[in-house]
Amino acid sequence: MVARPSPAQETAGSPLAALLGSLREEVARVRRVPPGTLASGTLEELASAIGPDEVTDAKVTYADGPEGVEAAIERAIAAGLDEVAVLPVAVAADPGETPFPSPATIDELRERVSAVCARHPDAEVILVGSKPADAPRLAEVLGILRPAGSEEPELLDAAVARAFGGDAARFGRFMAHLQEAVPHGTRIALRGSVVQGESYRTGEPFDGRGPGTSDLDLVLLGDEAMALWHPDAFYIPAVNTFPLYDEQRWVAPSLDPARSAAQDVAGRPVSIQAMARWFLDLRSGLQGTPYVLLDG
Repeated sequence: MVARPSPAQETAGSPLAALLGSLREEVARVRRVPPGTLASGTLEELASAIGPDEVTDAKVTYADGPEGVEAAIERAIAAGLDEVAVLPVAVAADPGETPFPSPATIDELRERVSAVCARHPDAEVILVGSKPADAPRLAEVLGILRPAGSEEPELLDAAVARAFGGDAARFGRFMAHLQEAVPHGTRIALRGSVVQGESYRTGEPFDGRGPGTSDLDLVLLGDEAMALWHPDAFYIPAVNTFPLYDEQRWVAPSLDPARSAAQDVAGRPVSIQAMARWFLDLRSGLQGTPYVLLDG
């Protein structure tokens, strides 16, 4: 699910306000339905409406099943993100890799999202890619939110293939556990060998010691996320925390249940740190190790 504020909430005259205004016009053209009614569209129409400019405030949220989607849309609207595009998570796979949701699941999804539209007639909600013929890859979905030429969508696509066997639905469940637990506005980044394919220290391939042996290294960005860590669990105060993992649960105990649930879904170790964005960028540049943002 991709959500962002309506143009009225943006600074008047800003490029982003103009972009969002264009999207509203495009959604109105595609949907041709009254407010409070769910519209359908394709990824191509959504990408055309957004255009080639970088979008910095779009929020990508993962949900498990129609009920989870309904709850995620409600949370987005409550947070002021009232332009929402819903994409069934299995559309992120190549045809034949991950089964497309059943017709019954799509029907339930449409009913639940339609109910949200009825409750919030001022919100703009569109269901994208509701047929197998419209199924894009994960890289294509995230590519519309990145500047032209960005490598992030392909890097994430490859990381999902390595860590989740290309199972986009399982990756969605993994992310849903994390996003439900972190403070609103927290960005989630993935780094390490799962992104670049090998360890930058040793050169060992991801899962080089067998399936499920390599961990997933996540970083939370944002002051509120950093506040979840124990005061004694910082390498550098307000900059970089100790990692949260099985043998070090005390560093962020309120976050550990979600990390453990996500770890069970992934079937491999998961560690989480909180960092200042500038520090993550500095480490990435010095080490030559890319990272990808998982939520927009």
